Amino acid sequence: LDVTGVQTCALPISLGLPAQPFQPPRDFVSALDAVWAPLDSLDPRHKKPLIEAVTAAIADHGKLAVAEAELLRTACALVHCPVPALLS
Repeated sequence: LDVTGVQTCALPISLGLPAQPFQPPRDFVSALDAVWAPLDSLDPRHKKPLIEAVTAAIADHGKLAVAEAELLRTACALVHCPVPALLS
């Protein structure tokens, strides 16, 4: 399997499993809808690292697109967390 230039998830590699190329879901809206309730039910101390990870991912390339900001605001609202200073 040649994954040159393809983003892979590091978790399987860290578990000793073969890397699989990232395949975004075809219906990403339904995929997101399915995770909001479980994420909101997280212990509050685990929500902060979740939002920090999302923030780091969207800030990684040094630019903030409107769609990224809207998704971050939505994620914060749906898991009942404050919006990071990045958007304040």
